Amino acid sequence: MDFPQGGQGPRREFSALPKFALFFFVLCFLGGCSLKHMDSTSDVSAAIRDSSAYSDVCRNEADFVRHREFDYSILFSRDNDYFSTSDSEYSADSSSVTDTDEIEPVPSIGDIVLAQYEDWRGVRYRFGGTDYRGVDCSALVQAVFKDAFEMDLPRTSSEQAKLGQPVPRDQIQPGDLLYFIDRGRRHVGVAVNEHEFLHASRKKGVTLSKFDNYWNPRLKRVRRILDGEEQQVAAFPRSGG
Repeated sequence: MDFPQGGQGPRREFSALPKFALFFFVLCFLGGCSLKHMDSTSDVSAAIRDSSAYSDVCRNEADFVRHREFDYSILFSRDNDYFSTSDSEYSADSSSVTDTDEIEPVPSIGDIVLAQYEDWRGVRYRFGGTDYRGVDCSALVQAVFKDAFEMDLPRTSSEQAKLGQPVPRDQIQPGDLLYFIDRGRRHVGVAVNEHEFLHASRKKGVTLSKFDNYWNPRLKRVRRILDGEEQQVAAFPRSGG
């Protein structure tokens, strides 16, 4: 093997090796960078996919949460069966309670007779009288039953004594007719309760008296013309006398 002079031959051939190594290194480096770039792109794409999936998960969770947020206001709507007042049965019960509260109690017969006493109180006794200027006992009874019970009773006490049904003395009820013999004269009154009666007294005029030692012995007859249980009355034809 011939070597050029000055020792340049072998050095030129070997000097190509570093260039080849550098080229190979650069090629590998560039190839590595390219692969790394591809890997990075893949990573980014995966990250994007993961992010989208995460967003979907969050959205689904949000939808799930919103789905769980029940609107309780619908429970109080007027169309709801549990809270609606439009139900016929409920309305009927409500109206019945309201109607019951507005109904006034029916007055008793005793209350009605007492109301008549308040109307006639203080009117003087006058034999044959029939009005507020003066009234006798039978005319007072006639006026009370006409005004309070819309009954037409006979004018005289003897005729009135024939009405209704006889009642024992110990079973007197409000509205019963009471017949006395007072100083030889017939006298009539109306029971207010088992203790008092309304009548036109000769001395006091229209008043309330008790069944005391004076009036008890003089009570001769009790007649009932009112139905105490049903508070109904029977109409009788008017007759003068």
